[in-house]
Amino acid sequence: MEIKKKDAETMETLHIPALRRKWQILVLQIISTGSLLLLLKRMSDIYGPCSDQFIMDNNNNENVWCPSYEHTRGLMWLDNRGGLLIPDFLLGINQTGLMTLLAPLVMCVIAVVAIDRYWAAPYDFQTKIKQGVAIFFAAWAIIPFIGSWIIATFSNGFHLPWNSEESLNHMGELFSPMGLIAELIFLGVVFAPVLAGLVGIWGLSKRAITWALGYYIVVIAFHSILTFEPILSEVDVGLNALPTQIGEGTMFGGLVSELAWSLLGVALLMLLFLESGTAAIGHMEYAASLPEESKRDSEFIKQFNNVVNSHLMQMGVIIALVGITTALALAFDDLMISIVGILEGTQWSGQVKESLELQMTYGKVISAGLFIIAIAGMRFLVPWQTVSGYIESGISRIRS
Repeated sequence: MEIKKKDAETMETLHIPALRRKWQILVLQIISTGSLLLLLKRMSDIYGPCSDQFIMDNNNNENVWCPSYEHTRGLMWLDNRGGLLIPDFLLGINQTGLMTLLAPLVMCVIAVVAIDRYWAAPYDFQTKIKQGVAIFFAAWAIIPFIGSWIIATFSNGFHLPWNSEESLNHMGELFSPMGLIAELIFLGVVFAPVLAGLVGIWGLSKRAITWALGYYIVVIAFHSILTFEPILSEVDVGLNALPTQIGEGTMFGGLVSELAWSLLGVALLMLLFLESGTAAIGHMEYAASLPEESKRDSEFIKQFNNVVNSHLMQMGVIIALVGITTALALAFDDLMISIVGILEGTQWSGQVKESLELQMTYGKVISAGLFIIAIAGMRFLVPWQTVSGYIESGISRIRS
């Protein structure tokens, strides 16, 4: 047994191909992928529906659409205007629930594999692929244009390809590839960050991961701006505005409301996606920077394993603490009012607690600010470094 163990240690190295098969790296990548897919689902549930008023005004007409974070309504609108080139089952049209996301996700996975093969190919082969794609789109536009013009010339005599008569106007053939591009744009509104995120996770690109996260933040920002009440009163594009009041806490012992929990879930999934995805890349970058002899050294390998194992444990603890502290921050105003009410025993606390301002979004921002101030003030009372030292030593004892 000892001989086999020594042989396994000797075979283990810190080269990138070997690291990509290590269970710790795979766990980080799987966690990041799962967070990305759950983030897609949560974003679609929150920011995907159009407003009820928009649907009522248009009688659920498929010829109109709203710029929400959902792809099927826009594609059906495009289908009614000129048909679709991509089959419906690949776009998730005429499906419900998660099935609308399944086929596009499969296409994203296939695209990720293709992109990975493209990056791994020699430069000459990449150039040939670019030239082949350019030739394909040029032929798609030019050949039907010339063919329809020649056929119409034999039938109706010579004429210029641009004409006031629709039957003699062939310029539309030049823009036939634009239909595919339009379908990919509607599809990309929802699945572009998923594609970029998968490329970043499995293609080891921090830039792609950061771009995917930034895209989601931009979507949330645009939704907030377009559903802001002063703007909504002037321009209503049909987006479903989130409630202005967070509501009373009904979950986890009255700590958070359903709306706050859904938004908190989006934030935690973003954090988990970014942290786990970039961590896997960062650990491999560190291993790649080591000298060649160190990549086979058992002490370096042992140190690397300890670092990655510690990172996995700390990531779980930090994500949980972020969720708990954020929930506490959102409900901190209730805690302060309750304390003041107990100390003073007046009706002031009840009147403030029933205030609409504290239940609205900016009231929760005030609550979070009070929480930060309280925690910052506690540094003069609580030795946080000593507390964190006890926690780290406890984790070390558990691991040992």
